[in-house]
Amino acid sequence: MSLAISFNFSDKENPADTGWTNYWEHVIYWPVLLIIIIAVLFLLWRYFDKDQPFYGLTKKGLSWQPYLLMLLIMVPLVAAASTQADFLAVYPKIRSIAGVEPGDSITWWHKLLFELSYGSDFFSIELFFRGFLILAFIKWAGKDAILPMACFYCTIHFGKPLGECISSYFGGILLGIIVYHTRSILGGLLVHLGIAWLMELGGYLGNSINP
Repeated sequence: MSLAISFNFSDKENPADTGWTNYWEHVIYWPVLLIIIIAVLFLLWRYFDKDQPFYGLTKKGLSWQPYLLMLLIMVPLVAAASTQADFLAVYPKIRSIAGVEPGDSITWWHKLLFELSYGSDFFSIELFFRGFLILAFIKWAGKDAILPMACFYCTIHFGKPLGECISSYFGGILLGIIVYHTRSILGGLLVHLGIAWLMELGGYLGNSINP
């Protein structure tokens, strides 16, 4: 999913200003994208799928323990990945902003705001990929809606570390199966968001040890 949105906050001629311009563009982009996705999907749900909860946003019959266990299993894996150069070149994601480095003068609240905004992107991903692409098409395709979703989901990881790209396919299948059986995206959102923030934390810690 991509959406070209540009917010011009400062003079592009100054490299430092450019860094902060890019920072605010990132911070605003993800929540705006989430709002747009919710608005579009709400209209589709309102006219075509109103007989079910809004594309998986329900906790009816949901047990949190399996998801917390899945998240716990990921902790040592993320810790191991945090020692790898290709991982540390990508995480934390704030490193992707030109002119802004996690160890620079950026304050903790700038980092917190960035991480909260970054987290909203995973709400968009779960709502679209698991909520819409599975629950909206389940009445026609049944369980066969899972595999195309996982393939599509994998494509948005192209350009990321190889292990992350490969695991996204299998993770997409696993989360798709869970949504298929539970009709809820909340557990998957917990796992996905938890892993994302663990990777961010691993990136901060790994880069502080190996600057």
